[in-house]
Amino acid sequence: MCSEFLKKAVRKFLLGGLLSMIIFSVAEAKPLPEIVWSHDIYTMTIADDYQHAEKRRGYQLLNEGTAEEQKANREIIANAIAGKLKEQESKLPFKLKTTLDTGDISQANFELNDSAMSKPIALVPIVVTDYSIDKTYVINNQVYHKYIIVSAIDIAFCSEDDESGALTILSNIPLHFYESIPLSNAINDMTEKSRAQLARIYANFTASMIKKHLDFTKAGKAVKGLADKEFRMETYRVENVSYTSDKARDVLGMDKLMQRIAGNVFTSDFAAHTGNIVYPMILEGDTSSWTTDATQGFYVAKMNTSHSGEKNIRMPTKVDHKIYLDVSGAGSKEVETKYSSDINGFKVYRLWMKSNVSGKVIEVTNDITEEFLKTNSNSNKIIKEEQEIFGGLMIGAAVKSAAAQAGKKVK
Repeated sequence: MCSEFLKKAVRKFLLGGLLSMIIFSVAEAKPLPEIVWSHDIYTMTIADDYQHAEKRRGYQLLNEGTAEEQKANREIIANAIAGKLKEQESKLPFKLKTTLDTGDISQANFELNDSAMSKPIALVPIVVTDYSIDKTYVINNQVYHKYIIVSAIDIAFCSEDDESGALTILSNIPLHFYESIPLSNAINDMTEKSRAQLARIYANFTASMIKKHLDFTKAGKAVKGLADKEFRMETYRVENVSYTSDKARDVLGMDKLMQRIAGNVFTSDFAAHTGNIVYPMILEGDTSSWTTDATQGFYVAKMNTSHSGEKNIRMPTKVDHKIYLDVSGAGSKEVETKYSSDINGFKVYRLWMKSNVSGKVIEVTNDITEEFLKTNSNSNKIIKEEQEIFGGLMIGAAVKSAAAQAGKKVK
C-alpha cells in the first residue's frame, strides 16, 4: 500500500515537473524575427565621379546585354535564392515575408503576427563583384581565349532608416567564388565569347554556387542578434590587401582587382568557417563603390535594384576586428622533371601570405609546378604567364589564410 502510494506520488511529481518545464519553455521561447524580401538583386552604382569609373563599370557583367538579357540574368540569381528559401523554409531561423509574388515561394506559415521586432529586417542580396578577367594566347598564329569568372554576392540582413530610407547592413552571409572558362585546358574549347555570353555564364555560375553553398539555417547566430538586443555579435572586415613582396608587386602590379578578389575570397571563407559577421571589404586608399559619411560613421553605396529603384546601402566604418592581408613573398625556381627537354622546362612557383586579425598573425604558403618554354618554337599548349600563375596562388593563399585564422587545418 505504501509502495503504491509512493509510486503515485512520484508519477505526479514527475508529471508536474514536466508540465512546468513545458510551460516554462513556451513562456521563454522568443518569436522569430521577421525578414522581408522583395525578390530584388542589388548591384553597385558606379557614378561618373568615382575613380576609374568607366573601367570599373566595364567589369560589371550584369550590366551587359540587352535590357531583357540583364533582367533575365538577375532573375536567374534571384530564383536561386528563392529556391534555397523554399528548400529550407521549415528550418529558417526567421519568419519570411516576400513583397513580390513570383509564385516561387509559398507564403504558407509566413504570418506577420507576433514578430520579434517592431520593424522588419530586409533581405538584401548585394552583388559585390561580377567580373570576368580575360586572357588571350597566340599559338601557331591562332588566338585562343580564357576567362576567369569572379562572383561575389553578400546575402545581407538590413534595417531601414525611417527618414532616408537607407538600408544599414546588420549582418550578412558572403558567398565569393571564381571559375575558369573553359573548365578544361583543351585549346579547341578556348573560343572567344561576347560580354553578353559571359554575363549569362556569370549568372548561371552564381546561381549554381548559391544552390551549393547558401545555407540560411546556419544564419541563426547572426539572426539572433537581430531579435535579441542583449545579444551582440562582434564584427569583422578586411581593411587592406597589400604587397610587401617586391616580386609580387612587380608581377601583379598595383591594380586593385587582384587585391579585391583575394580579400573577397578571404571574407567569404572566414565567415563560412566561423559564422562571424564579416562586412564587405573596403580597401585602404580605394573606397571602391563606397563613400564615407563621416558625420554618421557609415560607408555608403548607391545600389540599383531589380524592382525597387535605386537604394542607399550603408555599413559602419568601425568594426571590432580589422583584417589585413599581405603577400609577404613570391618566387619561382626551375626544377628537373622527366618531362623536361631542350624545348621546355618546369618551375615551382610559391607565394607567401600573412593574415593579421586583431593582432593574430599567421603566414601560409601556396605553390604550384608549371611548365614554361625555353625557346620560341611553336607549341600546341597554353603556357600560363607569371601574372596568371601568381594571381591564382594569391587567391589560393587567401583561402588557406581564412582557414588558418578560423583554427582549421590548412592543407
